[in-house]
Amino acid sequence: MLKKYSKPNKKMQKKQFQNTVLLLLLVVTSSISAQQVYIGMGLGSASFNEYENSAGENTLSNTDYNNSEEPFFEGGLKLKLTKRLKLDLGIQYYKYKINTAFNAGNTRVPKTYKLSYVGFKTGFTFDILQWNKLTFQTHLHVSRDLLLSGTNRYQNVFVDLHKEKTLDRGLWNFHAGMGAAYKISDDLSAYLNYTRRKSLKEQNQDSTDGEAYSLAANTMTIGLIFTIPRYFRLWKG
Repeated sequence: MLKKYSKPNKKMQKKQFQNTVLLLLLVVTSSISAQQVYIGMGLGSASFNEYENSAGENTLSNTDYNNSEEPFFEGGLKLKLTKRLKLDLGIQYYKYKINTAFNAGNTRVPKTYKLSYVGFKTGFTFDILQWNKLTFQTHLHVSRDLLLSGTNRYQNVFVDLHKEKTLDRGLWNFHAGMGAAYKISDDLSAYLNYTRRKSLKEQNQDSTDGEAYSLAANTMTIGLIFTIPRYFRLWKG
């Protein structure tokens, strides 16, 4: 976030690239076995957690700042593993507007981040309880999220975070939440999900030497689940 540049950690970047490719291959190869397709949209808000600058100090302050709700879109595939357990594979697009401030001595300087990401997600949905046409669920996922664009404004300063590489280009996120699905017909269901997402805190992933932080977010999503006809599936389970 500060403009202090260091040499990139090539070994770590190579490992992260390999992990991203493996996740993408999992999505592609599993799509042939999908039994359902889902699409959804919602709203989410985010904040920086556990921020540390190069001196190991937290100079960001989220107190008294509200983060606006921004749009969120998702789509993907579901594969039934057991009667209650499904494997999910999907893609997400979301935007964040984060209002915060950095401490400069005894002064707090307000700043606003505007970020957009695309993420590739995989994980599981588990049916907890079914009542008539309503099913209550819990879900747990992991995703690799890539920064598409990002800006930072404070006072009269404007920073293009993506161009200047002063924010991590990629994040590993862990998702957990609860939801419900309502069966409209044999081939169509509607769902509502609440998800808490938090990224893995990593160091030396951008041009700011020694900086580390985690990005946490909450989202509410509504959407539809479509059943794929059996004659289109390679996996008939």
